[in-house]
Amino acid sequence: MKQVQFHEYGGPEALRCVDGPDLKPGDGQVLVKVAAAGVNFADLMRLSDSYVEPTPLPYVLGMEAAGFIEAVGPGVDDLEPGAPVLAILGGGGGYSQYVLTSTQEIVALPPGLGAAESTALVVQGLTAYLILTQTAPLRRGEAVLVHAAAGGVGSLAVQVAKLLGAGTVIATASTQDKLDFSRSVGADLAIDYTRDDWTERLLEATGGQPADIILEMVGGEIFRRSFDVLAPFGRLVGYGAASGTAAAVDTFTLLRLNHTVSGFYLGGYFGRGSLIPEALTQLFTWVRDGELRIPDVTCFPLARAADAHRAIQARQTTGKVVLTPWS
Repeated sequence: MKQVQFHEYGGPEALRCVDGPDLKPGDGQVLVKVAAAGVNFADLMRLSDSYVEPTPLPYVLGMEAAGFIEAVGPGVDDLEPGAPVLAILGGGGGYSQYVLTSTQEIVALPPGLGAAESTALVVQGLTAYLILTQTAPLRRGEAVLVHAAAGGVGSLAVQVAKLLGAGTVIATASTQDKLDFSRSVGADLAIDYTRDDWTERLLEATGGQPADIILEMVGGEIFRRSFDVLAPFGRLVGYGAASGTAAAVDTFTLLRLNHTVSGFYLGGYFGRGSLIPEALTQLFTWVRDGELRIPDVTCFPLARAADAHRAIQARQTTGKVVLTPWS
């Protein structure tokens, strides 16, 4: 089979399409023929060796893959070849034509949910949902600010916040098209955060009301200035640093306004009982009922994984980016 590996850290040019090993399921394992593998910003961080945990070499990226069961190993009685499934791959491996995984990492896909669309509900969907229900539980009527709201996490977070009862959802993005897209998925207000006066414009648009919860993944100056629009007793959750720049927290600011700053890392939630399956079930239900819109999906063939990374790096995408190993 074909898969994309990297043997040294670097940029998209380090990705190589190679012949992978033949895979055969063992006890309690399932072999999945991949129809769509999700691409996430975390993949770019792993490739550059800037991820929150070490990445061994060589490595195959991909934390989620959807497709069809090709074969099952001994002891697997409740899954059959041909069944559509979503594989949650904490250890990577999704950039492949086939993935081998345990039954604990498999979720059956509900009817009507396509492979490419379903991948958006793992890293992006779970991040949005768990931040707003676990890290900074949203109370009905609160105002939520979502930075980079046209991205995979952001566009889902806007919708999840609304579904959980947010009073106002404020989106930020870097271009007019992305601002329009953020409004199309339910944002009440959309602000260009590349402008020097974005905090003033946000407060003007809200009548001076700051946000109770902020989802932040840019880092650097955007992280620092987010405190200017965070309400007393507000919660700021950092789940990335796309700018590549860290930001210090002024503890005196936290004390003065009773601010809370939390970090979110999805990998830490895997293995915590039924939390992940229950969260996915809720996301699946919202999609089935037409209440949650899957972000736009941009597809690249597996052999063009490097181009997918370049598009994300250049901020040329909205919604979800996937690789299609069958192409």
